[in-house]
Amino acid sequence: MDYKKHYDLLISRGKNRMLEGYVEKHHIIPRCMGGTDATENLVQLTPEEHYLAHQLLVKMYPTNFGLVAAAMYMAGGKNRKTNKVYGWIKKRHSEYMKGPNNPGKNQPIGEKHWKYGIPFDPSCFTEESLESIAAAKRGDKNPNYGIKPWNHPRATEYTKSVWVKADEIRIIWKNNNCPSYCKLYTLVNNKAAGKDWKAIGPYMNLVRYFRKDWNPMKDEEWKMFAKACKL
Repeated sequence: MDYKKHYDLLISRGKNRMLEGYVEKHHIIPRCMGGTDATENLVQLTPEEHYLAHQLLVKMYPTNFGLVAAAMYMAGGKNRKTNKVYGWIKKRHSEYMKGPNNPGKNQPIGEKHWKYGIPFDPSCFTEESLESIAAAKRGDKNPNYGIKPWNHPRATEYTKSVWVKADEIRIIWKNNNCPSYCKLYTLVNNKAAGKDWKAIGPYMNLVRYFRKDWNPMKDEEWKMFAKACKL
């Protein structure tokens, strides 16, 4: 069977129509294969079609761990479901969450919350407890508090080899619509990491730093580190 042909037909049908009711967004090129969240890479499918799309992707790329994991999740792990069962469950869940039974719908918020307006009473805590809370907020109970990732005691040679390229990686991140760490890893290394979380780890921290507007070229500590590595 030509799985790609069937996949392309499914995507083409999804792009050339307007659906009513419950729909699911599908990444035409999966994120684990370098796909983005750009509008042109998204298509609205029924839950049955979405399930089928992921089954076809696994048929097309059977060695891609990310695709297999996504299909397994949709199939319910060992308790396998058909696309009809999956669609029925997702539609029922959507209807339930819109109704009065949604556990979050009737939760009191703001002025309706029973604790609203009650000031914090420090007398409820001992001095040791208050200091412990304050220290936890400051982060100074952690002996490695404030140490940059590349200087962290647990930093490996691999970790440092990633951080030393932070200036180049930041440009890639900026030029590709600030992607998630998995996509960033793929863009930098021209391959998906699969389930190698040790390889992805540094990229998780890099994205956290980038999202806080950290610029390595303005960080004197990083510049010293990078210079030392290049000597």
